[in-house]
Amino acid sequence: MNSVRRLIPLCQHRRIFLVKRFYSDSKELSEEEKRKLYEKLSGSKRNEKHIEASSFAKFVTPHYKFGPPRLMNYDWSVKSISNWFKSKRTEFHKYNQRYTTDRVKALGSDLATAHFVVYRGGAIRFRGQDEFIQWTNKNEEYDVNLPDTYNPNYFVEAIDMSDLMIYYQGIENFKNLYKLKWLNLSNNNVLDNWCLDYIGHKIPTLEYLNISNCPRITSGGIAGLQNLTQLKELVINSTNVEIRMACFALEDIIPGLFVTIEDNNDVKLLRKDEKFNVNELQ
Repeated sequence: MNSVRRLIPLCQHRRIFLVKRFYSDSKELSEEEKRKLYEKLSGSKRNEKHIEASSFAKFVTPHYKFGPPRLMNYDWSVKSISNWFKSKRTEFHKYNQRYTTDRVKALGSDLATAHFVVYRGGAIRFRGQDEFIQWTNKNEEYDVNLPDTYNPNYFVEAIDMSDLMIYYQGIENFKNLYKLKWLNLSNNNVLDNWCLDYIGHKIPTLEYLNISNCPRITSGGIAGLQNLTQLKELVINSTNVEIRMACFALEDIIPGLFVTIEDNNDVKLLRKDEKFNVNELQ
């Protein structure tokens, strides 16, 4: 008898149904019994469409049994919607700039980074070339003078990503560039200390770095560049005393480094033909 009790669930309606099946001579319930059982389990005589509509109504409008609905718990103000849209846009940009292993396997690290930079509006320069490669006309289809297959003779030597929003996920694409010497990341509102720390550990061949007009950078980010032993020039603009002291300390750590510090109110804007001048680093 105990074994039979263990087979019977605790649910009252289910227990009635099983008792009917165990102790009745008929193997199946009649239509009337099924209807009564269904009414007991559902709690009313409503049909499926009525139940579905009622469930949606409980989701949208308040209900005395279940409290406020799920939609009422959200903040539907204009400011909240705007912040949600900005967060989703930031997530999209970070996902779009992520390091893709399939692209590196197909093109190699240098060509993969070249396509990544040029497609997003930046410019790159290969070793042994004098001109920067850039996608100028965005209204046309993406077509630049870059190989679309792996070629071991191409080495990225200079990257200009000024005036672009590059996140930490985008900086990860610069690893394994063993010939990279010149990097311009100026005018970037999202560049932070984590990015500089990654640059300091993954791009030890840098000789020139421009991080001016990057408001999220602090003295801790400057300290993360101490592993760039070949760095010859660092460009930054700030009136913060801690950042300036960190730059002076970085000059003492790295032999031959010259730090150019510009004031926020007196930033020297380079002409388009001047900001690509990297011949002096060769």
